[in-house]
Amino acid sequence: MGEGARRVLALAHAVAAGLMAATLVLWSPYMFHVAMLVVLHVATSYGFLRAQPWAPWLVGIATAMGVVFAAISAYVPIALVGYTIEACLLLAGLIAYAGLLVASLAYAVFRRKEFSAT
Repeated sequence: MGEGARRVLALAHAVAAGLMAATLVLWSPYMFHVAMLVVLHVATSYGFLRAQPWAPWLVGIATAMGVVFAAISAYVPIALVGYTIEACLLLAGLIAYAGLLVASLAYAVFRRKEFSAT
């Protein structure tokens, strides 16, 4: 289960990086916080695929940044637009994103021996 779950998490982080990069291209290339999250997700994806020893640390940083980003971003559409279908879909996506980050952090903490250098 360890190898397969790690590959699924790596793929999920690559998808998250791709979606955030698409956000940068389609909306505004000047969102520095989203660009930082793209870089962190690409590095996290590589760290999970190759079981790098620095991957748990990077997952911790990405989780700290990403959960705050998701929480703040979840509040904005509801406050500005209200409970429309678009706002609810965006909210569901942000909750899934935060869930991915927390699941990745839990995996990195509880399976940290897979990431050891020896």
